[in-house]
Amino acid sequence: MNEKPNIKSYRWFVWGLLIIIYLIGFFHRLSIGVIAEDLEDSFGMNAFQIANLGAMYFYAYTIMQIPTGILVDRLGARLVAVSGTVLAGIASILFSFASSITMAYAGRLLVGIGVSVVFLSALKVVTNWFPAKDFATMSGLTSFMGNMGGIFAQAPLILVAGFIGWRGSFLAMGIVTLMLAALAAVFVKNSPVDMGLPEVNPQPPQIREESGNIFYQLLEVVKNPRVWWPAIALGGVNGGFFLFSGTFGVSYITYAYGLDKIEASNIVSIMLLITAIAFVFGGKLSDTLKRRKAPLIILSALSLFAWTILIFIDPPVWYIYIFVTMLGLSSSIGAPCWSMGKEVSNPRYPAMAMSIVNGTNFLAAAVLPVICGRIIDIHTAAGAAPDAAYRSGFTVCVAGSLLALLFSILSKETKCENIHNK
Repeated sequence: MNEKPNIKSYRWFVWGLLIIIYLIGFFHRLSIGVIAEDLEDSFGMNAFQIANLGAMYFYAYTIMQIPTGILVDRLGARLVAVSGTVLAGIASILFSFASSITMAYAGRLLVGIGVSVVFLSALKVVTNWFPAKDFATMSGLTSFMGNMGGIFAQAPLILVAGFIGWRGSFLAMGIVTLMLAALAAVFVKNSPVDMGLPEVNPQPPQIREESGNIFYQLLEVVKNPRVWWPAIALGGVNGGFFLFSGTFGVSYITYAYGLDKIEASNIVSIMLLITAIAFVFGGKLSDTLKRRKAPLIILSALSLFAWTILIFIDPPVWYIYIFVTMLGLSSSIGAPCWSMGKEVSNPRYPAMAMSIVNGTNFLAAAVLPVICGRIIDIHTAAGAAPDAAYRSGFTVCVAGSLLALLFSILSKETKCENIHNK
Protein backbone atom coordinates (compact mmCIF):
# COMPACT_ATOMS: atom_id res chain seq x y z
CA MET A 1 0.00 0.00 0.00
CA ASN A 2 1.33 3.46 -0.88
CA GLU A 3 2.21 5.38 2.29
CA LYS A 4 2.25 8.86 0.73
CA PRO A 5 -1.53 9.37 0.83
CA ASN A 6 -1.32 8.76 4.60
CA ILE A 7 1.24 11.53 4.91
CA LYS A 8 -0.79 13.90 2.75
CA SER A 9 -3.98 13.40 4.72
CA TYR A 10 -2.46 13.39 8.21
CA ARG A 11 -0.24 16.45 7.67
CA TRP A 12 -3.30 18.65 7.31
CA PHE A 13 -4.86 17.22 10.44
CA VAL A 14 -1.72 17.86 12.52
CA TRP A 15 -1.29 21.37 11.12
CA GLY A 16 -4.99 22.15 11.46
CA LEU A 17 -5.07 21.17 15.13
CA LEU A 18 -2.14 23.46 15.92
CA ILE A 19 -3.72 26.23 13.85
CA ILE A 20 -6.90 26.12 15.94
CA ILE A 21 -4.72 26.56 19.03
CA TYR A 22 -2.79 29.37 17.32
CA LEU A 23 -6.10 31.02 16.44
CA ILE A 24 -6.98 31.05 20.15
CA GLY A 25 -3.65 32.74 20.81
CA PHE A 26 -4.61 35.57 18.46
CA PHE A 27 -7.97 35.80 20.23
CA HIS A 28 -6.15 36.47 23.50
CA ARG A 29 -3.76 38.88 21.80
CA LEU A 30 -6.48 41.28 20.67
CA SER A 31 -9.24 40.73 23.23
CA ILE A 32 -8.37 43.36 25.83
CA GLY A 33 -9.44 46.32 23.71
CA VAL A 34 -12.93 44.88 23.31
CA ILE A 35 -13.52 44.33 27.04
CA ALA A 36 -11.76 47.54 28.16
CA GLU A 37 -14.96 49.06 29.56
CA ASP A 38 -15.78 45.84 31.43
CA LEU A 39 -12.32 45.91 33.00
CA GLU A 40 -12.84 49.53 34.02
CA ASP A 41 -16.07 48.50 35.77
CA SER A 42 -14.58 45.37 37.38
CA PHE A 43 -11.25 46.78 38.59
CA GLY A 44 -11.49 50.56 38.18
CA MET A 45 -8.66 50.45 35.64
CA ASN A 46 -7.45 53.57 33.83
CA ALA A 47 -6.03 53.66 30.29
CA PHE A 48 -2.46 53.11 31.50
CA GLN A 49 -3.43 50.02 33.51
CA ILE A 50 -5.49 48.57 30.65
CA ALA A 51 -2.55 49.11 28.31
CA ASN A 52 -0.26 47.37 30.79
CA LEU A 53 -2.69 44.46 31.01
CA GLY A 54 -2.68 44.11 27.24
CA ALA A 55 1.12 44.47 27.21
CA MET A 56 1.58 41.49 29.56
CA TYR A 57 0.85 39.22 26.60
CA PHE A 58 3.49 40.92 24.48
CA TYR A 59 6.08 41.01 27.27
CA ALA A 60 5.70 37.25 27.53
CA TYR A 61 5.89 36.82 23.77
CA THR A 62 9.05 38.94 23.60
CA ILE A 63 10.80 37.02 26.35
CA MET A 64 9.82 33.63 24.92
CA GLN A 65 10.87 34.10 21.29
CA ILE A 66 14.46 32.85 21.54
CA PRO A 67 13.81 30.16 24.19
CA THR A 68 10.93 28.80 22.12
CA GLY A 69 13.14 28.31 19.07
CA ILE A 70 15.65 26.40 21.17
CA LEU A 71 12.97 24.31 22.92
CA VAL A 72 11.20 23.37 19.69
CA ASP A 73 14.48 22.23 18.11
CA ARG A 74 15.58 20.31 21.21
CA LEU A 75 12.29 18.82 22.50
CA GLY A 76 10.07 18.73 19.42
CA ALA A 77 6.96 20.68 18.45
CA ARG A 78 4.49 18.29 20.10
CA LEU A 79 5.76 18.52 23.69
CA VAL A 80 6.35 22.28 23.52
CA ALA A 81 2.96 23.04 21.94
CA VAL A 82 1.00 20.80 24.32
CA SER A 83 2.76 22.20 27.41
CA GLY A 84 2.17 25.78 26.28
CA THR A 85 -1.48 25.11 25.48
CA VAL A 86 -2.12 23.58 28.90
CA LEU A 87 -0.56 26.63 30.55
CA ALA A 88 -2.64 28.99 28.37
CA GLY A 89 -5.85 27.15 29.26
CA ILE A 90 -5.17 27.26 33.01
CA ALA A 91 -4.12 30.92 32.77
CA SER A 92 -7.30 31.88 30.90
CA ILE A 93 -9.36 30.32 33.68
CA LEU A 94 -7.23 32.15 36.26
CA PHE A 95 -7.84 35.42 34.42
CA SER A 96 -11.61 34.79 34.46
CA PHE A 97 -11.56 34.48 38.27
CA ALA A 98 -9.25 37.46 38.86
CA SER A 99 -10.28 39.39 41.95
CA SER A 100 -7.61 42.08 41.69
CA ILE A 101 -5.56 43.90 39.08
CA THR A 102 -2.46 41.96 40.14
CA MET A 103 -4.23 38.63 39.60
CA ALA A 104 -5.46 39.83 36.20
CA TYR A 105 -1.90 40.80 35.25
CA ALA A 106 -0.61 37.38 36.32
CA GLY A 107 -3.27 35.54 34.32
CA ARG A 108 -2.60 37.60 31.23
CA LEU A 109 1.18 37.10 31.50
CA LEU A 110 0.80 33.33 31.83
CA VAL A 111 -1.57 33.24 28.84
CA GLY A 112 1.11 35.04 26.82
CA ILE A 113 3.80 32.57 27.86
CA GLY A 114 1.57 29.63 27.00
CA VAL A 115 0.47 30.72 23.52
CA SER A 116 3.88 32.17 22.59
CA VAL A 117 5.23 28.72 21.72
CA VAL A 118 2.50 27.71 19.27
CA PHE A 119 3.53 29.66 16.15
CA LEU A 120 7.08 28.29 16.00
CA SER A 121 5.75 24.83 16.85
CA ALA A 122 3.35 25.05 13.91
CA LEU A 123 6.17 26.16 11.59
CA LYS A 124 8.30 23.25 12.83
CA VAL A 125 5.46 20.88 11.95
CA VAL A 126 5.25 22.50 8.51
CA THR A 127 9.01 21.96 8.09
CA ASN A 128 8.72 18.25 8.94
CA TRP A 129 5.39 17.37 7.33
CA PHE A 130 5.16 19.52 4.17
CA PRO A 131 7.51 19.73 1.16
CA ALA A 132 10.17 22.44 1.57
CA LYS A 133 8.93 24.20 -1.58
CA ASP A 134 5.60 24.89 0.17
CA PHE A 135 7.08 26.50 3.29
CA ALA A 136 6.45 30.14 2.30
CA THR A 137 2.87 29.36 1.26
CA MET A 138 2.16 27.47 4.47
CA SER A 139 3.74 30.22 6.59
CA GLY A 140 1.46 32.77 4.96
CA LEU A 141 -1.55 30.52 5.42
CA THR A 142 -0.63 30.02 9.07
CA SER A 143 -0.50 33.79 9.62
CA PHE A 144 -3.78 34.20 7.75
CA MET A 145 -5.54 31.75 10.04
CA GLY A 146 -4.07 33.42 13.12
CA ASN A 147 -5.57 36.74 12.09
CA MET A 148 -8.96 35.06 11.91
CA GLY A 149 -8.61 34.51 15.64
CA GLY A 150 -8.19 38.26 16.03
CA ILE A 151 -11.49 38.77 14.23
CA PHE A 152 -13.21 36.42 16.70
CA ALA A 153 -11.91 38.69 19.46
CA GLN A 154 -13.96 41.59 18.09
CA ALA A 155 -17.74 41.53 17.55
CA PRO A 156 -18.17 37.81 18.44
CA LEU A 157 -16.49 38.40 21.83
CA ILE A 158 -18.77 41.39 22.48
CA LEU A 159 -21.83 39.26 21.75
CA VAL A 160 -20.68 36.34 23.90
CA ALA A 161 -19.64 38.64 26.74
CA GLY A 162 -23.10 40.23 26.54
CA PHE A 163 -24.65 36.84 27.35
CA ILE A 164 -22.21 35.30 29.83
CA GLY A 165 -19.98 38.25 30.78
CA TRP A 166 -16.28 38.75 30.12
CA ARG A 167 -15.40 36.34 32.93
CA GLY A 168 -17.60 33.60 31.52
CA SER A 169 -16.12 34.16 28.06
CA PHE A 170 -12.55 33.62 29.25
CA LEU A 171 -13.56 30.70 31.47
CA ALA A 172 -15.14 28.99 28.46
CA MET A 173 -12.08 29.75 26.33
CA GLY A 174 -9.83 28.23 29.00
CA ILE A 175 -11.85 25.01 29.06
CA VAL A 176 -11.82 24.78 25.25
CA THR A 177 -8.05 25.38 25.26
CA LEU A 178 -7.46 22.51 27.70
CA MET A 179 -9.58 20.22 25.51
CA LEU A 180 -7.48 21.16 22.49
CA ALA A 181 -4.30 20.46 24.47
CA ALA A 182 -5.57 16.95 25.15
CA LEU A 183 -6.30 16.40 21.45
CA ALA A 184 -2.85 17.71 20.51
CA ALA A 185 -1.18 15.38 23.01
CA VAL A 186 -2.86 12.39 21.36
CA PHE A 187 -2.76 13.27 17.67
CA VAL A 188 0.11 15.70 16.97
CA LYS A 189 3.31 13.99 15.82
CA ASN A 190 6.63 15.76 15.39
CA SER A 191 7.26 14.17 11.99
CA PRO A 192 6.03 11.32 9.77
CA VAL A 193 8.86 9.19 11.18
CA ASP A 194 6.96 9.04 14.50
CA MET A 195 4.23 7.16 12.62
CA GLY A 196 6.61 4.83 10.79
CA LEU A 197 6.34 6.88 7.60
CA PRO A 198 9.22 8.21 5.49
CA GLU A 199 10.62 11.73 5.96
CA VAL A 200 9.13 14.34 3.66
CA ASN A 201 12.34 16.40 3.51
CA PRO A 202 15.30 14.09 4.19
CA GLN A 203 18.24 16.05 5.57
CA PRO A 204 21.96 15.33 5.14
CA PRO A 205 23.98 14.78 8.33
CA GLN A 206 24.39 18.00 10.28
CA ILE A 207 27.77 19.68 10.08
CA ARG A 208 28.98 20.75 13.53
CA GLU A 209 29.52 24.48 13.86
CA GLU A 210 32.74 25.96 15.20
CA SER A 211 31.04 26.49 18.56
CA GLY A 212 28.10 24.52 19.90
CA ASN A 213 27.48 27.12 22.59
CA ILE A 214 24.08 28.68 22.06
CA PHE A 215 25.17 31.91 23.75
CA TYR A 216 27.94 32.51 21.21
CA GLN A 217 25.64 31.65 18.33
CA LEU A 218 23.06 34.14 19.58
CA LEU A 219 25.76 36.76 20.18
CA GLU A 220 26.88 36.42 16.56
CA VAL A 221 23.35 37.14 15.35
CA VAL A 222 22.78 40.04 17.74
CA LYS A 223 26.10 41.73 16.84
CA ASN A 224 25.14 41.85 13.17
CA PRO A 225 23.77 45.39 12.62
CA ARG A 226 21.93 44.38 9.45
CA VAL A 227 19.46 42.20 11.37
CA TRP A 228 18.27 45.21 13.37
CA TRP A 229 17.11 47.20 10.32
CA PRO A 230 14.14 44.90 9.54
CA ALA A 231 13.61 44.24 13.26
CA ILE A 232 13.08 47.93 14.08
CA ALA A 233 11.10 48.50 10.87
CA LEU A 234 8.70 45.71 11.87
CA GLY A 235 8.40 46.89 15.46
CA GLY A 236 7.82 50.51 14.44
CA VAL A 237 4.91 49.64 12.16
CA ASN A 238 3.36 46.72 14.03
CA GLY A 239 3.63 48.39 17.43
CA GLY A 240 1.02 50.88 16.24
CA PHE A 241 -1.03 48.20 14.52
CA PHE A 242 -1.32 46.10 17.68
CA LEU A 243 -1.96 49.24 19.76
CA PHE A 244 -5.01 50.04 17.64
CA SER A 245 -6.30 46.53 17.00
CA GLY A 246 -5.72 45.10 20.46
CA THR A 247 -5.98 47.92 22.99
CA PHE A 248 -7.37 51.33 22.02
CA GLY A 249 -8.97 51.06 18.56
CA VAL A 250 -12.51 50.13 19.60
CA SER A 251 -12.59 52.72 22.39
CA TYR A 252 -11.24 55.47 20.13
CA ILE A 253 -13.80 54.82 17.39
CA THR A 254 -16.68 54.89 19.87
CA TYR A 255 -15.45 58.14 21.48
CA ALA A 256 -14.43 59.94 18.27
CA TYR A 257 -17.30 58.97 15.97
CA GLY A 258 -20.13 57.97 18.31
CA LEU A 259 -20.42 54.42 16.96
CA ASP A 260 -21.42 51.58 19.26
CA LYS A 261 -18.98 48.83 20.26
CA ILE A 262 -20.29 46.33 17.71
CA GLU A 263 -19.80 48.78 14.83
CA ALA A 264 -16.38 49.80 16.12
CA SER A 265 -15.22 46.20 16.53
CA ASN A 266 -16.46 45.38 13.02
CA ILE A 267 -14.27 48.17 11.66
CA VAL A 268 -11.27 46.70 13.50
CA SER A 269 -12.23 43.29 12.07
CA ILE A 270 -12.02 44.75 8.57
CA MET A 271 -8.45 45.79 9.32
CA LEU A 272 -7.55 42.31 10.57
CA LEU A 273 -9.04 40.68 7.48
CA ILE A 274 -7.10 43.03 5.21
CA THR A 275 -3.94 42.21 7.16
CA ALA A 276 -4.50 38.48 6.77
CA ILE A 277 -5.00 38.73 3.00
CA ALA A 278 -2.15 41.19 2.53
CA PHE A 279 0.18 38.92 4.48
CA VAL A 280 -0.49 35.96 2.19
CA PHE A 281 -0.06 37.86 -1.07
CA GLY A 282 2.57 40.34 0.13
CA GLY A 283 5.12 37.64 0.83
CA LYS A 284 4.56 36.05 -2.57
CA LEU A 285 4.92 39.44 -4.28
CA SER A 286 8.19 40.12 -2.49
CA ASP A 287 9.49 36.68 -3.53
CA THR A 288 8.35 37.18 -7.13
CA LEU A 289 9.95 40.61 -7.48
CA LYS A 290 13.02 39.48 -5.50
CA ARG A 291 12.89 42.66 -3.47
CA ARG A 292 12.84 43.17 0.30
CA LYS A 293 13.87 46.82 0.81
CA ALA A 294 11.24 48.42 -1.42
CA PRO A 295 8.29 46.75 0.39
CA LEU A 296 9.73 47.90 3.73
CA ILE A 297 9.93 51.51 2.57
CA ILE A 298 6.49 51.54 0.94
CA LEU A 299 4.66 49.86 3.83
CA SER A 300 6.33 51.91 6.59
CA ALA A 301 5.58 55.11 4.63
CA LEU A 302 1.94 53.99 4.28
CA SER A 303 1.71 53.49 8.04
CA LEU A 304 3.22 56.93 8.68
CA PHE A 305 0.78 58.57 6.28
CA ALA A 306 -2.25 56.81 7.81
CA TRP A 307 -1.41 57.84 11.37
CA THR A 308 -0.47 61.41 10.43
CA ILE A 309 -3.84 62.05 8.77
CA LEU A 310 -5.77 60.52 11.68
CA ILE A 311 -3.99 62.54 14.35
CA PHE A 312 -3.34 65.93 12.86
CA ILE A 313 -6.35 66.49 10.55
CA ASP A 314 -9.18 65.06 12.70
CA PRO A 315 -10.88 63.55 9.63
CA PRO A 316 -14.58 62.63 9.25
CA VAL A 317 -15.95 59.18 10.01
CA TRP A 318 -15.50 57.86 6.46
CA TYR A 319 -11.72 58.19 6.82
CA ILE A 320 -11.65 55.54 9.53
CA TYR A 321 -12.36 52.92 6.85
CA ILE A 322 -9.50 54.22 4.73
CA PHE A 323 -7.31 54.32 7.83
CA VAL A 324 -7.88 50.68 8.80
CA THR A 325 -7.28 49.66 5.18
CA MET A 326 -3.91 51.43 5.08
CA LEU A 327 -2.94 50.15 8.54
CA GLY A 328 -3.95 46.61 7.61
CA LEU A 329 -1.87 46.71 4.44
CA SER A 330 1.15 48.21 6.21
CA SER A 331 1.15 45.52 8.90
CA SER A 332 1.97 42.91 6.24
CA ILE A 333 5.51 44.31 6.46
CA GLY A 334 6.23 41.26 8.61
CA ALA A 335 6.68 38.97 5.59
CA PRO A 336 9.63 40.83 4.02
CA CYS A 337 11.06 41.72 7.46
CA TRP A 338 11.28 38.10 8.63
CA SER A 339 12.78 37.11 5.30
CA MET A 340 15.32 39.93 5.34
CA GLY A 341 16.34 39.11 8.90
CA LYS A 342 17.14 35.56 7.84
CA GLU A 343 18.90 36.62 4.63
CA VAL A 344 21.33 39.08 6.26
CA SER A 345 22.33 36.63 9.01
CA ASN A 346 24.50 33.54 9.25
CA PRO A 347 22.55 30.85 7.33
CA ARG A 348 23.30 28.36 10.09
CA TYR A 349 21.10 30.30 12.54
CA PRO A 350 17.97 31.39 10.64
CA ALA A 351 15.60 30.70 13.54
CA MET A 352 17.63 32.88 15.90
CA ALA A 353 17.68 35.70 13.35
CA MET A 354 13.91 35.54 12.90
CA SER A 355 13.44 35.40 16.67
CA ILE A 356 15.38 38.68 17.00
CA VAL A 357 13.12 40.31 14.39
CA ASN A 358 9.96 38.91 15.94
CA GLY A 359 11.09 39.67 19.49
CA THR A 360 11.63 43.32 18.61
CA ASN A 361 8.18 43.34 17.03
CA PHE A 362 6.47 42.16 20.21
CA LEU A 363 8.55 44.41 22.44
CA ALA A 364 7.26 47.39 20.46
CA ALA A 365 3.73 45.96 20.69
CA ALA A 366 4.12 45.91 24.48
CA VAL A 367 5.78 49.30 25.01
CA LEU A 368 3.90 51.58 22.59
CA PRO A 369 0.41 50.98 24.11
CA VAL A 370 1.77 51.60 27.61
CA ILE A 371 3.27 54.95 26.59
CA CYS A 372 0.08 55.77 24.70
CA GLY A 373 -2.04 54.89 27.75
CA ARG A 374 0.01 57.16 29.98
CA ILE A 375 -0.38 60.05 27.53
CA ILE A 376 -4.15 59.47 27.35
CA ASP A 377 -4.43 59.54 31.15
CA ILE A 378 -2.39 62.76 31.40
CA HIS A 379 -4.51 64.57 28.81
CA THR A 380 -7.76 63.24 30.26
CA ALA A 381 -6.76 64.45 33.74
CA ALA A 382 -6.01 67.87 32.22
CA GLY A 383 -9.59 68.08 30.93
CA ALA A 384 -9.11 67.06 27.29
CA ALA A 385 -12.01 65.43 25.45
CA PRO A 386 -11.61 61.63 25.16
CA ASP A 387 -11.09 61.62 21.38
CA ALA A 388 -8.49 64.41 21.63
CA ALA A 389 -6.70 62.54 24.43
CA TYR A 390 -6.55 59.40 22.28
CA ARG A 391 -5.15 61.28 19.30
CA SER A 392 -2.44 62.74 21.54
CA GLY A 393 -1.57 59.22 22.66
CA PHE A 394 -1.43 58.02 19.07
CA THR A 395 1.56 60.30 18.40
CA VAL A 396 3.71 57.38 19.58
CA CYS A 397 2.50 55.52 16.47
CA VAL A 398 3.68 58.38 14.26
CA ALA A 399 7.08 58.21 15.96
CA GLY A 400 7.22 54.43 15.52
CA SER A 401 6.29 54.61 11.84
CA LEU A 402 8.83 57.36 11.23
CA LEU A 403 11.54 55.26 12.87
CA ALA A 404 10.44 52.27 10.78
CA LEU A 405 10.74 54.32 7.58
CA LEU A 406 14.23 55.51 8.53
CA PHE A 407 15.51 51.99 9.22
CA SER A 408 13.81 50.68 6.07
CA ILE A 409 15.79 53.23 4.04
CA LEU A 410 19.00 52.19 5.83
CA SER A 411 18.39 48.47 5.26
CA LYS A 412 20.36 46.37 2.79
CA GLU A 413 18.60 44.85 -0.22
CA THR A 414 19.08 41.07 -0.29
CA LYS A 415 17.30 40.21 -3.56
CA CYS A 416 15.96 37.16 -1.71
CA GLU A 417 19.43 35.70 -1.24
CA ASN A 418 21.61 35.28 1.82
CA ILE A 419 24.13 38.13 1.86
CA HIS A 420 25.74 37.45 5.24
CA ASN A 421 29.23 37.27 3.75
CA LYS A 422 28.74 40.00 1.15
